[in-house]
Amino acid sequence: MNDARLNPVIREETVNYYYYLGLIRAKQRVVAFQHAIRSSVRPGDVVVEIGSGLGTYSFFAASSGARHVYAIERERVIDIAEELAARNGLAQKITFVRSDSTEAVLQEKGDVLIIEDFSSLFLRRGLEELVRDATDRHLKDGAIIIPRAVSLWLAPVGDAALWKALLNLEEDNYHLYGFDWRLLRQMMLESPHVRKVDPGALLAEPRAFKTVDLKQSQPYVFDEICTFETLRSGTMYGLAGWFDLELTSDVFLSNAPTNDESVWRQVFFPFSNPLAVTRGDAVSVRLSCVRSVRTHDIWWTWQTRTASGASSNSSFQGIPLRTSQLAAAETL
Repeated sequence: MNDARLNPVIREETVNYYYYLGLIRAKQRVVAFQHAIRSSVRPGDVVVEIGSGLGTYSFFAASSGARHVYAIERERVIDIAEELAARNGLAQKITFVRSDSTEAVLQEKGDVLIIEDFSSLFLRRGLEELVRDATDRHLKDGAIIIPRAVSLWLAPVGDAALWKALLNLEEDNYHLYGFDWRLLRQMMLESPHVRKVDPGALLAEPRAFKTVDLKQSQPYVFDEICTFETLRSGTMYGLAGWFDLELTSDVFLSNAPTNDESVWRQVFFPFSNPLAVTRGDAVSVRLSCVRSVRTHDIWWTWQTRTASGASSNSSFQGIPLRTSQLAAAETL
């Protein structure tokens, strides 16, 4: 009987080793953080890392003169990190804390915070609350945060193949096995997707539309309008979004489409109604996100208007709700 309540082997957590090996092999990203940590950590500092994974950045901090490092990680990979620290002679300098950082209680406050648990457009569920909690409870006044700031970027995309790849039931007209599957088309087109965007598919010069200073108490969510001038004629199938990290005043890291080594890739916001554009057209784009009060989930809305028409999409619309669920949704 395969009942997880009775079988501890089934219930046992597993570690996605391929995921963590992929992260550690992303040398551009790791080296950028290594430089930032080495230039920020001073002898005797206490360092806090949130989402430490294999412990790589905590190892950098410990070997850069930190008096002590607190590596906070809620997943089972922390056991591997602890063993790696022991094998590299760092066990006495790092305390591994298996917990959500918002629930962790540390013995002392830190001089430096390291965090890298971002989505491909920086924002993710609970990120703002996590950073505020860390600033209030885990850090000394005037502490350094790595990264110190992030800029969000946006550009219109003219890539038919990227758009069509989301709709792999299109050729069957969403009718298979005698059933109607058209709801799946709506869900795919009303959702952001993490994809590699070809820089040659951008229809206009990218725009930086928001900057977040992680040391400041400011809202991460936004409602922004950008205007673009198209560089060529084509069809606009959606928007591409990404971020630039300012790790320190002189160390930067970007997951822009031009960065082939980015492990984050980009976010593609598809239009349900692709729009024709000609060179020199003015394109007005509105991108907004709100945070659910109840669940802290991030809900996205992306809209555009051109001379040929308009398109409007929302990740909230992409999730079908039964009538009984609508009342709960009103609390978002």
